[in-house]
Amino acid sequence: MAFNVEVSEKVEQPLLSRTVLKGVVVYDAAPPSFVELKKHLASAMKVDEALVVVQHLSPVFGMGKSSMEAHVYKSKDAVSSFASKVVITRNKQRVKKAAAAAESK
Repeated sequence: MAFNVEVSEKVEQPLLSRTVLKGVVVYDAAPPSFVELKKHLASAMKVDEALVVVQHLSPVFGMGKSSMEAHVYKSKDAVSSFASKVVITRNKQRVKKAAAAAESK
């Protein structure tokens, strides 16, 4: 999937041990998943994928772009301390129910 990320705002938050990235994601067909965006931002920022948390990705109707906000943390402890469990779960790779049932047997 081809998409381009344009970061418009980069704010350091030293008390929360993170950097907030805000910007626009431009794509051709469908918006990227949180996992794909997370991988792209991690490679662009040259950090581990576990330190990047995509907060939200809001599509703009009919425009082929979405507004996004992501947090890049300094350590894994900061991720577990400051990021909510719902957002962390949203940033994980989804497993198909049939595949998960087959693995548990």
